[in-house]
Amino acid sequence: MKKILVLCALLLQACMAWAGGLAAGEPGSFVFTDKGFFADKPVTVHYYKARSAGPDARVMVVVHGTERQGSRMRDNWMPFAEKNKLIVLAPEFDEGRFPSRLFNMGGIETRDRSKWSFQIVEHLFDFVRAQEGLSASDYLLFGHSAGGQFVHRFMLLAEAPRVSVAVAANAGSYTMPLYPGLMDDKFPYALDESIVSPDKLKQVFARKLVVLLGEADIQTDAANLPKARQATAQGANRLERGNNFFAQATAQAQKLGTPLAWERVTVPGVGHDSRRMSQAAARLLFEPVR
Repeated sequence: MKKILVLCALLLQACMAWAGGLAAGEPGSFVFTDKGFFADKPVTVHYYKARSAGPDARVMVVVHGTERQGSRMRDNWMPFAEKNKLIVLAPEFDEGRFPSRLFNMGGIETRDRSKWSFQIVEHLFDFVRAQEGLSASDYLLFGHSAGGQFVHRFMLLAEAPRVSVAVAANAGSYTMPLYPGLMDDKFPYALDESIVSPDKLKQVFARKLVVLLGEADIQTDAANLPKARQATAQGANRLERGNNFFAQATAQAQKLGTPLAWERVTVPGVGHDSRRMSQAAARLLFEPVR
């Protein structure tokens, strides 16, 4: 009975959200249900629509970390919404429906793209764009911690993500952008040429991805720091792992003779802090360098 009441409440919330479109100027939420493999895995989406947001509004998808609190991630980005005409969408991947293999790893271990959770973000963008009558053809993407894992794998492995700029912040482990040798770690901690060919990787390197790292994110014993052998081989802490990821991308791009559009940016004095990393990302995205 309790589950039925919760489901009814979620459905009512979703209907209210779209009765007149997304409510502007106040935080809210709705339930989004994808099709196909994820049809039985509804996602609560916490949102904020700027009062200034019209048909030309930009969409910003922000992905939480291991705390799995979409409302917190949405709130981090609300201060930047009004002056940038944003609709902020923060999907919440609850642990019951989306264990680490479907969230942090994006489902890629199955190698079946129809079971990769990246598609939820793409389909959510389509849904909101249609419902709100938006002209946007692409969206911005940010993820912190486990969300940073999700975001960088999304940009590395998805077929054709409609992301103008993605920021992967303080990820705890990576899929390295290289092809392993006989003794190296294999997919999903490195690439599989049958999924991302060298020609495809050249296209991936042309995507705009920012690897954002807190210079004080150097704990080696944090409870939520991935401790699998493959993750620890990437570095002792998140800062080392992120630097190693970007260094591997730089080396692989040179090997392939192709430009690398990715950036690595470090944030002085900031550790594993989603709010301050969101602020740093907002400065990169919305405040042009003078």
